[in-house]
Order: sequence, then structure tokens, then C-alpha cells
Amino acid sequence: MKKYLVLFLGLLITSNSQAAFNKCTGVYVGRIGLDRQGGLNRVVFLEKPGDVSGSFWVLFTDWEAEPKQQALSVLMAAKLSGHRVDVYTAAVNNCNIGESGQVMVSLELATNP
Repeated sequence: MKKYLVLFLGLLITSNSQAAFNKCTGVYVGRIGLDRQGGLNRVVFLEKPGDVSGSFWVLFTDWEAEPKQQALSVLMAAKLSGHRVDVYTAAVNNCNIGESGQVMVSLELATNP
């Protein structure tokens, strides 16, 4: 019985864990913006999967077509699966997604979903 209780508590803690939003690690993918000229152009990140608002739009300024398509594939996979991502922007601290005008430098699927 104790083993099941520990397992249940572990699942409960894991499912309620939040992102390190101020560090841009383990965030969830929210809105994805596309346009007909360049495809992927911006994305919003969320602290928790059920949030209705999150970061400011993070822009894909100066990205080439192929890397944009690859980023879109990663973002869509993460969004559909609920997997977390780590985000790196051009800001001094590589984050600042709580401020407008941030430009995406790179992103990674997080180690732990």
C-alpha cells in the first residue's frame, strides 16, 4: 500500500510541476503565429499547460526558411504532446520572455517532459 501511495504522490507532483518561466526552461508551447510570406514568425510560451496567457510573442526574426521549418516541427510536436521546451533568446540573459520584442536564438526539447 505504501508503494502505491508513494507512486501516486510522485505522479501528482510531476503533473503539477511548473516551468522555470524566468529562466525559459521547461516552458510549454502556447500560440504559434504563421504568415504566408515567411511561415513561422512568432510563438507564445506558457508556464503551465492550461494557462490562457503566457509570455509576450517571441519572434523568429532573421531565421532562414529551413531552420524555421525545423523549429515549427519541434514546436508542434511539443505542443501536441505537452512536452516542455527550453528557450534561448537574444536577450542578455538568453531569456526575458516576459518582455516584448524578444528574438528566438534556439530552442530544445526539455530533458523531462
